[in-house]
Amino acid sequence: MSVALLFFDGIGIGENDPEKNPFARYKSKFFRAFVDSEDFSAEYGGIIIPTDASLNVPGYPQSATGQTTIFTGVNASELMQAHINGLPTPTLRKVLLSESIFLKLKKIGKRATFANAYSKHYFELRGDRLSATTYAVMASQIPFRWYDKELQEGKAVPADLTGEFLKRFYPDVKIITPEESGKIIASLLDEYDFVMYEFPFTDEAGHNQDFELALKYIDRIERFLESLLTSVNLKRHLIILTSDHGNIEDLSVKTHTLNKVPTIIWGRGKEKVATSIKSILDITPEIIKYLSD
Repeated sequence: MSVALLFFDGIGIGENDPEKNPFARYKSKFFRAFVDSEDFSAEYGGIIIPTDASLNVPGYPQSATGQTTIFTGVNASELMQAHINGLPTPTLRKVLLSESIFLKLKKIGKRATFANAYSKHYFELRGDRLSATTYAVMASQIPFRWYDKELQEGKAVPADLTGEFLKRFYPDVKIITPEESGKIIASLLDEYDFVMYEFPFTDEAGHNQDFELALKYIDRIERFLESLLTSVNLKRHLIILTSDHGNIEDLSVKTHTLNKVPTIIWGRGKEKVATSIKSILDITPEIIKYLSD
């Protein structure tokens, strides 16, 4: 019994309007709930939960506080008394390092891993300006996966699901398909109690109001999910997909949105978990509870 947490940056539940919402134009199998929808199902028995990302704090939800909240179960927006964009501040880093889902799972004896492939230059170039997921992993001191080792061995997933982004900087990067990425996550679920993966590029497409890029990423994500969900044993494992704020679902604006985000749940015990998720604050506590039972 294992859990995969799939984090996709900047995806909300928008209108069923193909002029502004690329999910409406694509006819997504998985992101097919809309603000006026009565269908909150996804392919392969998925349950779509419209999930609050505002956390009782005025303003547009942002990445630093939203991601910290998801990966710790601490209301970071309430703590900061604001929604904070970009990368985690020193205060948010402290929260991630002390309350990380990876650290909490380690304390109860569970094996966890972050599936994304890193380059060592990422740490050299960025100093302490690291992503929320990176700080969450660092909190538990579990090893990172590297593009020149685990990715080559088929044991890590590129952030963009193919490796094309990394190849811009490192010509020796192995390019894989979204389908292969899905199979890698499925294989890791048979080895670990908890597997997390992050896709950051959907937020970029939203800010750029780039319909072509948005549709490219949605197609990539659909292929990845199709592969994962047909490769994994859903009677044994739980898959949770979520986001930190809306953005890509409304390309008529450059900003984030106030829309709820889709938390989509597949697999073992999905109904029970689904009833307990109301906001992004609930993600970590529910995973800890699920893996503790």
